[in-house]
Parts: sequence; C-alpha cells; structure tokens
Amino acid sequence: MKTYRVEEIDGETVVAVHSTEAKTPFEAAEKALGQKVTLRAGADRWVRVVDLTERPRPMRLRPAIFEFKAIGKRK
Repeated sequence: MKTYRVEEIDGETVVAVHSTEAKTPFEAAEKALGQKVTLRAGADRWVRVVDLTERPRPMRLRPAIFEFKAIGKRK
C-alpha cells in the first residue's frame, strides 16, 4: 500500500486534509471522502491526491499529484 495526502479544495482554497493508505489514488480519494470520485474536469470543488510514498533519489523529482471530484452521496 502507498501513503497519500488527500486535500479537499474549494476553488483554490484547501478546506480539509486527510492522510490515508491505499493501493491507488482513486481508492485513497474515495476512502478519505467516503464517496465515489471521478476525474476533476474543471470542477470548482475538487480533491487533490498527493503520492507520499518514498521513491529512490534519482527518480523523485516531485511527488505524483492526481485531481478528482466527488460524485454521488457520502457513505
């Protein structure tokens, strides 16, 4: 499992931050929000997922960042 930081964002303002372990960025976002997610596609309320898993020095130029938006109702 990888470690991810999940940030809930409204516009450009971070409104909540979660830390979670998951196999994929999609799974991390869904675990943190408690609802399904899809790709951001320009949504104003969105979720940024940052892969915090350690990588070997030459490969770690910057962390992997993924953007999603929540869909459906919270669990």
